[in-house]
Amino acid sequence: MEIKQQNCKILALFTIIDYSVGCTVSDLFLTNGVSINLLTHGHGAANAEIYDLLGFGEPKKAIIISVLTEPMAHHILKSLRTEINLNKPGTGIAFTVPINGISSALSQLCSFSEAKVNCESEGVPMTQNEPYDLIITIVNNGYFSQVMEVATAAGANGGTLIHGRGLTTQEATKFLGITIQPEKDIVMILAPHDKKQTIMENIIQEVGLSTAGKGICFSLPVSTALGLGTHSIS
Repeated sequence: MEIKQQNCKILALFTIIDYSVGCTVSDLFLTNGVSINLLTHGHGAANAEIYDLLGFGEPKKAIIISVLTEPMAHHILKSLRTEINLNKPGTGIAFTVPINGISSALSQLCSFSEAKVNCESEGVPMTQNEPYDLIITIVNNGYFSQVMEVATAAGANGGTLIHGRGLTTQEATKFLGITIQPEKDIVMILAPHDKKQTIMENIIQEVGLSTAGKGICFSLPVSTALGLGTHSIS
């Protein structure tokens, strides 16, 4: 299998919406020719004031992760804004993260999907009001609330919980001090870039490897985001 750098930028598109509209959004993706989608479920963690202010629905969330060319990602984001009204605060969020390596077969499939829709990069300009980062924290099961408590104190407006299973090698266990515990809480927080460092430091101090939470934390740069009233697409 060939792995290569891309001339055409490839993005991972994360879409997090109320569970009740998950099927509608999935159908939108399929109708628009998106070939690669991973659907999973999670739970929202915006605080009560944010839920009231933004009119959030149920805390159960549908999470769709797609792999797309940049023009195709912009096309889908515009569709989410117009057809799902994702630009309305409280509906959900969608954001893209750059991918710097991809298999040749997946690259060809992404290009094929883009060609079917015939979307052009210059036809879907996008603007971002301020830089954001995706903070991902993996902790032992049951520590989600503690992660969100300290993240919120540092400026985070909310997060999304996904349940997972942990697998570590003996080397990782010795080096990191991680005991193998199958059930893990995976917490995704979309945070303003200027608050990222403080949020991550608070998380590591409260639930890091030296604590019972045995958490690890890392961040990814976000290209563009839609939702929560933070960004616009022109």
